[in-house]
Amino acid sequence: MAIEKMKMVSIIGKYEMLDDTIQAYLDSGCFQPEQAAQFVENIKGFANLNEENPFATWLNQLTEILQSANINPEPVADAGPTPSKEIIEQKMQKIDERLGSLQKQKAKLGENIATIKDTIEKLSHFEELDIDLGDVAKSQFIKFRFGRLPTDSYDKLKYYKSNPYVLFFPCSTEGDYLWGAYVAPVESATEVDSIFSSLFFERLHLPDSVGTPAEARAALEEQLKTAQHQYDELSEIIGEFNHLNMDEYLQLYTQLKRSYDAFEIRKYATKYGDSFMLVGWIPEKDIDTFKKYIDRVDAIEYSFENPEDEKNVQPPIKLKNPKVFKPFEYYVEMFGVPDYDEIDPTPFMAITYTLLYGIMFADVGQGLILALAGFLMYKLKGMQIGRILIPCGIAGSFFGLIFGSVFGFENLLDPMYRALGFSEKPIEIMSSINEILILAVAIGVVMMILAIGLNIFCCLKRKQLGEALVSENGLSGLIVYISIIGLILSIFLDALAPFSLVFVLGIVIPAILLMFKEPIAWRLDGKGKFKREQGLGEYMMQSFFELFEALLSYITNTVSFLRVGAFVLVHFGMMMVFFTLADMTSNPVIYYLIIILGNVLVLVLEGLLVGVQSLRLEFYEMFSRFYSGDGKPYTPAKIGEYKNH
Repeated sequence: MAIEKMKMVSIIGKYEMLDDTIQAYLDSGCFQPEQAAQFVENIKGFANLNEENPFATWLNQLTEILQSANINPEPVADAGPTPSKEIIEQKMQKIDERLGSLQKQKAKLGENIATIKDTIEKLSHFEELDIDLGDVAKSQFIKFRFGRLPTDSYDKLKYYKSNPYVLFFPCSTEGDYLWGAYVAPVESATEVDSIFSSLFFERLHLPDSVGTPAEARAALEEQLKTAQHQYDELSEIIGEFNHLNMDEYLQLYTQLKRSYDAFEIRKYATKYGDSFMLVGWIPEKDIDTFKKYIDRVDAIEYSFENPEDEKNVQPPIKLKNPKVFKPFEYYVEMFGVPDYDEIDPTPFMAITYTLLYGIMFADVGQGLILALAGFLMYKLKGMQIGRILIPCGIAGSFFGLIFGSVFGFENLLDPMYRALGFSEKPIEIMSSINEILILAVAIGVVMMILAIGLNIFCCLKRKQLGEALVSENGLSGLIVYISIIGLILSIFLDALAPFSLVFVLGIVIPAILLMFKEPIAWRLDGKGKFKREQGLGEYMMQSFFELFEALLSYITNTVSFLRVGAFVLVHFGMMMVFFTLADMTSNPVIYYLIIILGNVLVLVLEGLLVGVQSLRLEFYEMFSRFYSGDGKPYTPAKIGEYKNH
């Protein structure tokens, strides 16, 4: 349960050496900067550095050009040193003149093609009209209106027979609409337009064309072919041009990205006169590496301090776990990394999560398939969840041996058990339902005790004596919980137990301590006399309900572990359903096809559900009792991992 020890680094030097210093610690790859201003906020003379990044405009411009040319801008390893700003400006102008002009021509052609297609689509609705669109556009005495009218509105035109100009000439049908036109003299156009508007007529403005709609459409289709051909030719020219100049583009992009990122880090520094100050964190084990890079910069001084010396700043967290536990850092970081004075719950989670998953997904064959799938997910796709599925699948296979299940075949391993001296498999699910559920609750009890025990350890580590002794997740709560479990067991097992003594010493007295945990904790932690914000009666009522909620949470959290046993039964039940369906056929091919499909369905569905339920038990039933996850992750400043090109 280890967290990497960190050191705070303070760097002071001449302002003109700031960029060299930044480049040095970027090259070290282990320095995480902090805002230096927070360490000198009460000291006059220090100023933050909020200069505008001079590389931002060029980087954005080059990124847009590359993306518009379907080039994925990514840094490369062999970019070489960053040229001067004058040379960068010349290169950007050259790229814009060559590639930018071609892109503008292509964009203009694309807009033209879109306009032609839109015009063709509009004209297609009026091909039945035998009128010259050029004459329509020149007409001075008659107004033509093209568009579409709802079918039910067309039927209502009969109510306007008194107006001879309310006539609609349909050309085509599309769904619940009629496409067509109406005409009206100029002096009546306003009235006729108002009538058709009330009938929900949607006007469509046709482009200026010559000839009938059919003739105009045919001419536009020829224009479209020509424009599309020009567009394709230009695309080929740009593609060939990009291929020839790809190295130059990506090198310049890398140089700009590197310079941009380095300049952004200046915002962490603070300036005093002609000097600067930088503050950050490095892992203790990387001190020698950091010194090797930072010592190449002249006229600077640096010092290392322990995190305990800076109470107002939390160091970043870098988890340090053995290789077998490391995959489960993915889940821990999902919840939140620990504070610097917390324990790392990764080993605890790795063991308990794998155990819970294995019990709920107990099948030798499916477990091995799950482990193989996890291995392939990680190796082929780099999916972190795949690394977690490997031990979970192996655990499922192990517990599958105990339950005697192989791809749902419950008696396939019977010869092996007899060869080992057993009369039958260790656990027969159908005859051990009660035992399985009791075992699930027992697992929950052990997990809860471990979680509360870890919280006590964490509180003592943080020197929070009050929280460790008189909280629901402290020693008092642990005594209450164990006493409740003990009394319940004594009742069900008819065991002789000093009930009254356990009830008073194990429940009543610790419960009273829990009710008054705040004033007691204040005293134990040396905070002085506790001051209530409310009256005594209100405080007692609030404390009582908090105690009741804590006692209720002990029960609900423990009972929640019944789902472990329930999923054992669900797994068995789902496979039994498919075997029942398979037994209904006499065709061996269909029989095994049903079994295979059943295994696939159970593997996918239950594999997902078991993963979610195991994670829920970890986060809600256990993590909530001893772990906050409020730390900040260790993310050292570096330009990035560049690809060889």
